[in-house]
Amino acid sequence: MKKINTGNKKEHAYETREDVGAITRYIRRKISWGTFRQPLSILLMLIVWHLLTTYEAPLFKQVPKPLEVLNTAISSVPTEAYWMHVLYSNKRVLSGFVIAIATGVSLGLLMGYRTLFQNWTFPCFEVLRPIPPIAWLPISVIMFPTPEMSVTYLVFIGAFFPIVLNTLLGAVTVGENYKRAAMSLGATPKYIFRRIILPGATPSIFVGMMVGAGMTWEMVVAAEMIAGGLGLGYMTWDAYVVIAYPKIILGMISIGICGAILSGVVRLIGNKIMPWRQLF
Repeated sequence: MKKINTGNKKEHAYETREDVGAITRYIRRKISWGTFRQPLSILLMLIVWHLLTTYEAPLFKQVPKPLEVLNTAISSVPTEAYWMHVLYSNKRVLSGFVIAIATGVSLGLLMGYRTLFQNWTFPCFEVLRPIPPIAWLPISVIMFPTPEMSVTYLVFIGAFFPIVLNTLLGAVTVGENYKRAAMSLGATPKYIFRRIILPGATPSIFVGMMVGAGMTWEMVVAAEMIAGGLGLGYMTWDAYVVIAYPKIILGMISIGICGAILSGVVRLIGNKIMPWRQLF
């Protein structure tokens, strides 16, 4: 009995060492120098910001210091007014972004799959695409009865054109050999679209969505500065009017964080749908 117990103890100790070794190797794979690069880059940016404002470098004499912005954040972020601004901006961005995805992806796939449809629609698209999104502001005020609808429309315009263009490019760059091979095996046009065109265009669709996600925040801020009574853009502009410079930086940081979260969600969904191709 003693020998059996001793053997069990040794076997248990050996298994424990194996488990510890496996856990250690897993941690080393997951936690590497690359894991800390992104946080360190943000820390480096804060240090540079602090040095430029402390020593009053040219163009930075009136820029608030990081500690001043931190104090403003401590007093402003817990308030209901701040979160109302965040809520309204995100609601406008998501509304316009979802509409842009639904219409932009559909239009881009149709133009890429049907040459006749592309010949009729692409010239109009190319005429409208170079117009700066902010130039649509006056016409949006004329078209829509409420400021809220105007802001949502501008957000939609900001995301619509990048999504359509990237979807179109993704659809037309699918190899012709794949289509011909499927047709030779008796595939129907619907099957080719569903199994070849759509999967082939998916990476470009998500790239367009990521570009569009950034454009939505540019547009919502510009629209809120002019027509919005609530939102991060309005909060930032109001802080400029009342000469609350630290709050301007707080608004800019809040916009950047919200935009990064939206892009991260799009990237995460894209990586889940396309495990063979990780988005940057």
